[in-house]
Amino acid sequence: MSPQFMPDSHHAQRASAAAPWEWPLAPGEVRRIDAAPVPRWLDVACGRVWLTPTRDDDLATDHWLDAGERLALPAGSAWLVEAWPSARVALHQSAPPAPSVAC
Repeated sequence: MSPQFMPDSHHAQRASAAAPWEWPLAPGEVRRIDAAPVPRWLDVACGRVWLTPTRDDDLATDHWLDAGERLALPAGSAWLVEAWPSARVALHQSAPPAPSVAC
């Protein structure tokens, strides 16, 4: 399953990125990470980023992440990520839960 992330530009960058879901952010570049049905997390490989959920309520909280830091992105959440001033990030996706087995 591929992540729901800027479909047009993401697929164009996959071939040049160091890993399938890793990409550089130029100074001041903002990207949207669309909601997905599974939990994910964002790792900052280098640089610094500002990350905020795209919620329209008082529960939206901004996050600042430096190189080596990670933030869990809950299932169903969409985010904006911006480089400060530039960064390289990786988006990881959790495996879906195992199906329950009736005894």
